Amino acid sequence: MLRDIIKKEILETITSPKFVFTFLLCTVLILLSVYTGITNYQSEKKEYDAAIALNKKNLESQSSYQNLAGLGTKINRPPQVLSTIASGVSEAVGRVATVNVAYDPSLVDSKYESNPVFSIFGALDLSFIVKIVLSLFAILFTYDAIVGEKERGTLKLALSNRVPRDRLIMGKVIGGYISLLIPLIIPLILSLLIMLVYPNISLAGQDWARLLLMFSMFFLYLSVFFTLGIFVSARTSKSSTSFLVLLFIWVVFVTVIPKVAVLTASQIKPIPSVHEITAKKDAFLQQIQVSSQKEAMDWVKENQPKTPGEDPKIFQEKIRKYIENLQSEATGKIDANNAALERDYQMRRRAQERLAVNLSRISPASALMFSSMSLARTGLEENDRFAASIRAYKPIFTKWVNPKMMQAIDFQTGGTTGKVSLADMPQHKYEPETLGKSLARTLPDFLVMIGFIIVFFVGAYVSFLKYDVR
Repeated sequence: MLRDIIKKEILETITSPKFVFTFLLCTVLILLSVYTGITNYQSEKKEYDAAIALNKKNLESQSSYQNLAGLGTKINRPPQVLSTIASGVSEAVGRVATVNVAYDPSLVDSKYESNPVFSIFGALDLSFIVKIVLSLFAILFTYDAIVGEKERGTLKLALSNRVPRDRLIMGKVIGGYISLLIPLIIPLILSLLIMLVYPNISLAGQDWARLLLMFSMFFLYLSVFFTLGIFVSARTSKSSTSFLVLLFIWVVFVTVIPKVAVLTASQIKPIPSVHEITAKKDAFLQQIQVSSQKEAMDWVKENQPKTPGEDPKIFQEKIRKYIENLQSEATGKIDANNAALERDYQMRRRAQERLAVNLSRISPASALMFSSMSLARTGLEENDRFAASIRAYKPIFTKWVNPKMMQAIDFQTGGTTGKVSLADMPQHKYEPETLGKSLARTLPDFLVMIGFIIVFFVGAYVSFLKYDVR
């Protein structure tokens, strides 16, 4: 009997005009989003390779280590292949940072900064389509699943044939959910085929595992709104009322809760602005530079050769060693001050982010976005990870370039000697987050989804057993 109910539910759904419309629209949107994501990834990969080559060329063309130390080296963020599915914050945050001996590195040149028009429309990725479009379709499929049949009289007719209510509700849930997944699964399979045959798109074994987890999250997210629709339909007496209630809940889940969570977190745990932190760093840098120049001038006055016959090369070597030590000490003070300011700022910012994330997780839409970004490695955590690797590289670069800069100075002429060699220059290293850590980070989001599904399904089940079909 259960099988017959499931078949009936599937046949009634797939032969309806709303299913045909849903299937066509989902196919177009999903394939378009994946194609757009692939195109954007290839463009970013091309820009990344060109930026790496240009940075190397600029470094090799420097005439002295002084120029190299002042110019610094540019560190570019490598694009993530799964940004084709969930772009996350990768388009809104900076993509490149300059590491030199003077300033603390910071990420700049986001895609929105380069072309502000992208910030108007946002990214059309698969996670956005699932969050907005498919969740609305889940409501469209279920708002009249129970109350609609009551209004048409078919529910009373079915129960008059002694069909158990528990089997009827189970059949409607299973059959309706299968019908809802068809417009999603077929375009997803076509999208995977496109990614397999498209040139310059290479998915490793870990990427496939991440992709499978992301698709699982998509299915759970739709299950939340599907079971919610069944629950509300079993608690109302009119289809119009059911639809309005579901639309209100959808707006609260998708729009209101995430924004309110961010505003609440910013009020409870305020943080200083980036400009304030930068101003403090610049003020300390200027203070150290003035102090170092004064110390160097005083040292030269006190240690100048007293006799005309003293070899100037000896004095030049003394100056070189003193300036090198002074430069190293000044750089250490600057780095320590910047690290302390940055550590305090990042700690307070992460506390605010954690509060905002935890507050917004009561919305399945937020849970979907956080998990998708983490699995695609395009979220806030990966951005912080990349920025931290750049800050860790700065003292390594400084420690390498400072001695070479001092050794190349001719203190008699004020010029420089020798050519710039990059053979032993330390390279920036960045290790993306492993699958295990990403999965541990997204586990609360999976639990939130499963919890919503259980609550809504049990509510729908109990409500239907007591439902008045008259």
